[in-house]
Amino acid sequence: MTHLPDIWSIIRSHMPRDTWMVLGDIYDLVEQHTSLDEEDMGPQAPGSTIPKWKRNVRNVLQYRKRTGEVLWNGDSHYLIA
Repeated sequence: MTHLPDIWSIIRSHMPRDTWMVLGDIYDLVEQHTSLDEEDMGPQAPGSTIPKWKRNVRNVLQYRKRTGEVLWNGDSHYLIA
């Protein structure tokens, strides 16, 4: 299982600064820089087809928005502050 601090480390290390990124591109970035396991690929909720790791990426971004480390444009684009 890829843990939230690991996801944040990947985002912080590989997301370009001063560039708004769409959520789908952030998913791609995380997927390229980690080894997702079977638990990561499980559904985020019963009956969902979205994998758990994508929910975890969103959770990291939401938390970092509250801490001021990530900005959000209100339309699925994020920027490292």
